[in-house]
Amino acid sequence: MMKMIGLGVLPSLALAQTLHNGYAILTEPPVATDLAQTVYRTVHGATVGQGLHELLAGTGYRLAEPRAADPAIERLYVQPYPEAQRDVGPVELGIALERLAGPAWQLVVDPVNRRVSFERRPLYRPAPATAPPGEVVEPEPSS
Repeated sequence: MMKMIGLGVLPSLALAQTLHNGYAILTEPPVATDLAQTVYRTVHGATVGQGLHELLAGTGYRLAEPRAADPAIERLYVQPYPEAQRDVGPVELGIALERLAGPAWQLVVDPVNRRVSFERRPLYRPAPATAPPGEVVEPEPSS
């Protein structure tokens, strides 16, 4: 014999797993972040930039404008797309983006505007030029 529990007795219905007319009441697990979503893609782009656009299609994220990114971002975008990474997934979106960019680039996420970009890791940034006293050093061009 089954016993029914009165719904008014439970302090929090969302936390309780009870039977109600033969149905279980379940709570939903927390939602994963958007970059934790699993992606499956076959990428056809010729460059890393084109591949990034394909990976982000349908995810709700876009690439940040180059003017808002690392000044050297075009160096990443124009690289040839690696053949070994044409079939992507199942893998989390954030991991796929990081793998494609490679170890020299750090993924940067703007969750408010739903944009992603990359910046060079400190080890891969050019060292600031030093000049003898009295001489001026020109800054690195920003392409």
